[in-house]
Amino acid sequence: MYIPTIKYESESQFTTAMDRHAYEIHMRTLYGIKEALRIKEDYIVIAYLETEDHVAELGAPNDIWIDNLGKSLDYFEEIEDYKRCQEVVDLIKKLNTDIDICED
Repeated sequence: MYIPTIKYESESQFTTAMDRHAYEIHMRTLYGIKEALRIKEDYIVIAYLETEDHVAELGAPNDIWIDNLGKSLDYFEEIEDYKRCQEVVDLIKKLNTDIDICED
């Protein structure tokens, strides 16, 4: 899946850019985590953040995936994309099941 590049020059531009790219960020979070589970990775890149003189990754290690998915669930509920909501809920259940298996 496509990894968005978010360009900005100031803190206020960063906030605006993040809001403008919210759908892409949450979709990338959802599908990035799905793919990482499939290929057994423990880190996903959600987006690239770019200023005039610097590029950085916005990413997430696996210990915060459930929290990130919770934020994505809130976002998809807000825009009433219930198909994506169900995908997020199913993925959270899968992650919780995997955690329970590892703890046994």
